[in-house]
Amino acid sequence: MQKQICVIVFIFLVIFSLLGKEAAYVQGEMLIQIKPDLESDSILRSLSEDFQTAALQSKRLLSKRMNIYLFEFNANRVSDAEILLLVKQHPFVLEAQFNHYVEQRSTYPNDPSFDNQWALENTGQTGGLFDADIDAPEAWDITTGGVTVLGDTLIVAIVDGGCYIAHNDLNMWKNYEEIPGNGIDDDENGYTDDYDGWNAYNHIGIIPTHSHGTHVSGIAAAIGNNNLGVSGVNWNVKVMPIAGSSGVESIVVEAYGYVLEMRARYNETNGEHGAFVVATNASFGVNYGNPANYPLWSAMYDSLGVYGVLSTGATMNINANVDVTGDMPTACDSDYLITVTSTTKNDEKYSSAAYGLTTIDLGAPGIGIISTDNYNTFTYKSGTSMATPHVTGAIALLFSAADEDLLLQYQQNPAEIALLMKQFILDGVDIIPDLENVTVSGGRLNIFNSLQLLQNSSTNEEGITPVPLICYNYPNPFNPETTIYFTAENAEIIIYNLKGQKIRQYSIFNNQSSIVWDGTDENNQPVTSGIYLYKFQAGEVSVTKKMLMLK
Repeated sequence: MQKQICVIVFIFLVIFSLLGKEAAYVQGEMLIQIKPDLESDSILRSLSEDFQTAALQSKRLLSKRMNIYLFEFNANRVSDAEILLLVKQHPFVLEAQFNHYVEQRSTYPNDPSFDNQWALENTGQTGGLFDADIDAPEAWDITTGGVTVLGDTLIVAIVDGGCYIAHNDLNMWKNYEEIPGNGIDDDENGYTDDYDGWNAYNHIGIIPTHSHGTHVSGIAAAIGNNNLGVSGVNWNVKVMPIAGSSGVESIVVEAYGYVLEMRARYNETNGEHGAFVVATNASFGVNYGNPANYPLWSAMYDSLGVYGVLSTGATMNINANVDVTGDMPTACDSDYLITVTSTTKNDEKYSSAAYGLTTIDLGAPGIGIISTDNYNTFTYKSGTSMATPHVTGAIALLFSAADEDLLLQYQQNPAEIALLMKQFILDGVDIIPDLENVTVSGGRLNIFNSLQLLQNSSTNEEGITPVPLICYNYPNPFNPETTIYFTAENAEIIIYNLKGQKIRQYSIFNNQSSIVWDGTDENNQPVTSGIYLYKFQAGEVSVTKKMLMLK
């Protein structure tokens, strides 16, 4: 008997403790769910009449499908506990509760150098502008990355000079189908001893230690909340290190070729072999390079995109207009390449960073960035090289937050959903004056905004995942024609030149999934070569993209 009394007392204390922690709520407001299959207007009147003493009145409908209403009452006439109990007992009421306050959460890691990572959370701690950051803590409350809801382990491929793969603040990918150092291509993927990644310089699996590559890797993917060093944009994504960022172009092509092979094998074997790489990072390039002279390197981005891989590219550390000067790879006109310039702690384009209204997609923090370095150290570096991996980590973070239905669509249409993820990145930017009219998006990366766009687009109010609005053209660049593909009906496509003049318009009807533009205007007269914009409009939703015609 004494034991039963102790249990009852314990339960009472637990309940009392929980009640003591009850979140604050709006005084005089209550959410009431009325029972289904009842005539709502009469029920609302009946509730008001039955609780006249408390002056209970319906304020507005919150959910028609669930019959939930917001009510208000006079808190001075009756106690909160009493009115809640009585309303819950009413025969027409299914459920009732107070209207609680809800706080915006922000997840902060315990990594000791996080306070110095102004790019992730800028409180003015380094003399910068408050909130001139990518809103990482807000994003981490949604997801910290690592694995998709379908169980795919997320990987980012860092194509650089190498990496210190033993760093204790990095989560390195390993090819467990390969036995390291035995001189045999165990998994028969065409690469011998590629247990740690691939070294395109020497065509072997031994990854050279490299400060720049280690620093870039940490920005995208340093392990978060491990009470060590720094936090990456994505806390748990794995890093595939690939050495191949300098020398000659054949090295670069070989480096990307490794990523292509591993992701293609993953797709073709339903995840049994290969690697689920969702993004590649290129913090290197050729100043003033003309993509027309690098057709095979450029083609790699579209080839990776076909398998669902987005690539990022750092633009020049020169205050130049890439639209005019060219650059490799950031002047490449691949839809699957996201091109990045560098911003400062004051939300300004860095004075020695390139730009381009049609070539450079967005900015990201790149000056005074602390990250991982060789031999378990942490150092500061600056440049577009540091800006770009913020975007790379953000891509992987989006995939970690995607719901099951969207990822199943990604399995069936990897190229289309990859483009959708890119659009979330560009549409989610914080618009800043220094990037308006000099970049495609006009803003700086904000991963929290992008995650919200992903969540809002993935599920409608019925809980059904709709087919995303997708529009892209291939080939791009093209000569003499290109096909524009789309996933919506009863829409229109309008083609403009860079002056904003309408060149041609197409109406889209049922059962159409593409149209071919042959480079002519409304009068069937050929237009000159150059960059053109096409706007795909379906209802109130529109997508605008660019394409390059070469003649």
